[in-house]
Amino acid sequence: MQVTGTRQQAAWQRAEFPPVEKVAGGFWSVPVPIIGNPLRYVLSYLIEHDAGFVMVDPGWNHPDSWLALTSGLAECGVPLGAITGILVTHVHPDHHGLSARVREQSGAWVGMHPAEDAFLDVRGEAAMRSGMEYYLRWCGAPEAHLRELVSSRQHTAQVEPMARADRLVEHGDRIDVPGLRLRAVWTPGHTPGHLCFHDEARDLLLTGDHILPRITPNVSAYDMTSNPLEDYLASLEKIRGIQPSEVLPAHEYRFADLDSRLTDLTEHHRERLAEAERGLIAAGPAGTTAWQAAKGVTWSRPWADLVSFQRQAAIGEVLSHLRYLQARGHAAESDIDGVGIWTADS
Repeated sequence: MQVTGTRQQAAWQRAEFPPVEKVAGGFWSVPVPIIGNPLRYVLSYLIEHDAGFVMVDPGWNHPDSWLALTSGLAECGVPLGAITGILVTHVHPDHHGLSARVREQSGAWVGMHPAEDAFLDVRGEAAMRSGMEYYLRWCGAPEAHLRELVSSRQHTAQVEPMARADRLVEHGDRIDVPGLRLRAVWTPGHTPGHLCFHDEARDLLLTGDHILPRITPNVSAYDMTSNPLEDYLASLEKIRGIQPSEVLPAHEYRFADLDSRLTDLTEHHRERLAEAERGLIAAGPAGTTAWQAAKGVTWSRPWADLVSFQRQAAIGEVLSHLRYLQARGHAAESDIDGVGIWTADS
């Protein structure tokens, strides 16, 4: 992998806010801060077309984020009223939080995959809290941690109503904007309706959270049936053949040589799957919960240092690996008094 966003990388290494940058003719990168999050910022993109601009992932819903977004637009020389469309890679609040406000003030349409819009249809604070508490109990989270983990979902940007889709964007769709050759690539895994966007004229690939240069995106199972890791690994292969000249992720910095990064990410998950299976074997017939399995997995920092949502994300990721092993006959799951117990099944 070759870093092309060298100014972005240098800012990341210095823990500074990166600059607004012109990536190519008619194409800008605008960083928008994520308040109180170690990811620091989301990279929003502006793409010029014959009648204005399309914005991809407006960012986090916070006054400081709004100020950074509008200031970035001004630095690019793009008035807010010139935004005619908003494309959302996925509806996580650090990407989609400001879409409603941009739409309100510009008149732009909002486009996303149907699976993301369907998630917004059933989303609500009470339902999310109740469902998350049930899920965490099923994963074996101790009572002492439940309140903290559930409350971590209640940030204002996460529970305020988000913009529903004006346009639904399917896999392979060419975005219907004159003078723009932008094609959607459905890449489920990080979320069920995650989209990447290939600018065919400039040979740039916007990858949202699907492909990041330094870290692996969280791939979590937050229900009792889905297999998001299988979806994610298949989505890696789906974009392998595109071979863009540059990759534009939603976090960190731009890079080239996509295929080498795809190989690294695939290998990471193979290693994590092997580690999870070893944990099941070590647990023996008594088995383990997803919470216990997560405590035994190697993370970028010690389990004791993970707090609130970080542990919640870790549990979901381990569960996605257990579900993948189960689908291949290497793990078995049973429900004992409302708690999921996982055992090796060879």
